[in-house]
Amino acid sequence: MTPMRPDEIAEARRFTRRALLVGAAEVGVLSLLGSKLYDLQVTYARRYGVIAAANRVSEQALAPARGAIRDRFGLLLAESMERLAINIVPEFAGDVAEVLDRLSRIVGVDPAQQARIIELARRQTRLIPIPVATDLSWRDFARVSLLAPELPGIEPAIDWRRTYYRGADVGHVVGTIGKPDRDEIDRDPDLRLPGLSTGKTGVELGMETTLRGGLGEVRREVDAKGRFIRELERTPPRRGRDLVLALDADLQARVLQRMAQEDNGAVVVLGAETGDVLALASTPTYDTARITGGISTEAWRQLVATQGDPLTSKAFRGQYPPGSTFKLVTALAGLEAGVITPRTRITCQGQVTLAGHAFGCWKSGGHGPMRVHDALQQSCDVFFYEVARACGIEQLAAMARICGLGMVYECGLARQKPGLIPDPAWKRGALNAPWVTGETMMAGIGQGFVLATPLQLAVMTARIATGLDIEPRLVRDGLDSPPRDPLELPLRRQWLDVVRAGLLAAVNDGGGTGGNAALPI
Repeated sequence: MTPMRPDEIAEARRFTRRALLVGAAEVGVLSLLGSKLYDLQVTYARRYGVIAAANRVSEQALAPARGAIRDRFGLLLAESMERLAINIVPEFAGDVAEVLDRLSRIVGVDPAQQARIIELARRQTRLIPIPVATDLSWRDFARVSLLAPELPGIEPAIDWRRTYYRGADVGHVVGTIGKPDRDEIDRDPDLRLPGLSTGKTGVELGMETTLRGGLGEVRREVDAKGRFIRELERTPPRRGRDLVLALDADLQARVLQRMAQEDNGAVVVLGAETGDVLALASTPTYDTARITGGISTEAWRQLVATQGDPLTSKAFRGQYPPGSTFKLVTALAGLEAGVITPRTRITCQGQVTLAGHAFGCWKSGGHGPMRVHDALQQSCDVFFYEVARACGIEQLAAMARICGLGMVYECGLARQKPGLIPDPAWKRGALNAPWVTGETMMAGIGQGFVLATPLQLAVMTARIATGLDIEPRLVRDGLDSPPRDPLELPLRRQWLDVVRAGLLAAVNDGGGTGGNAALPI
């Protein structure tokens, strides 16, 4: 072997160093790539797997059918009917305007609707579906479903339309539904789902959680552009619970027919022993379907401006001085407190004076000597002025609450008014003024500050008639728990009998102020 020259030896050494440097660099790069591959496949595999699955799988909530509402005989008052619809998910649609333009060639989406959807897609979370069209024909729905793979972000869907029956007869009782407002959505994010409405008035609002049901879910596989590939899993929504009301819809209609000549009025028909609300009528009224099905701005303004406020049920939201009906409370308070007995006589001369102020009786000439039976029969104001003054406002207020006044009942009716049973503490807090005796005397005949709803007065009458703490029951079937059994009122039976006899005499005996209500025998 020929020995290497010195210059050849130096060149070989330089080549060896270069090879080592290149090899070291290659090893470093391969080590770095191996480390990153290890992170991707081992260290972060679970996290990236979730992200990849999220990009591949679309999860969509499904709206439940709202429960039906029927009267006590099974007559349908409200139900949810299936309808075909189309939604768009902006996140999967990409260019929303382009997708809507393509869709409009199939089912027709007018430019104003397209502009509204595009604006909504800019403002809200892009994963929340936006309704595009509802009440589609089966033909149009099938065409969109067939072409859905070519329409990224477009989702054919089935939602629900609320249908009402019996019109204005039961409008105030059944109530309405509508789109949830911002506060409702903040309290319950599920309400963002398209097609999901919430109760606004009446039983629809009072029994909202029972009627609404529970959401379902569908999981679909989509490609990188958000186009539907296949359905992976479906959890059907839980239908809302059906409700059966105590209401008799035919009786309700007859009551409203009798009230047709009244511009303003309210009638409550209560089963005395059960508390069943058989009729809850108020005039003027309104047709629920007219509002829920969509009402123009002008028509809504006219409805709101209608004299008598047809949108408000006076039966449970109207608060009025109860007048002479409150004398039942005053009589019971006087008997229970011992300030009068059934034989006590108070002479009515047409008025009674207190601190120089005359409190007049409706009969200006006076009734003469009155016992409690006579005073109830003839509705003598002076008798009850004196009984109220002797009792004091605290005793009157306590008896009023025992009889069911001044409270709201958990019976499925939303937004009931509580009325007002005043006392010194209330006046000090509300008006920053002391209570005076004259106000007690006015309260004794149901005037002054005293307020009650027709529903409360019906409960008061039922309690006095039965001696039980009856509460109104509007929902008969569909509640989570059975209604409680009523308890006896903390009143002596003999005093209830005295008041009942006075009421019977007011209607059935000559000279009674309720003679027009007597039924033919």
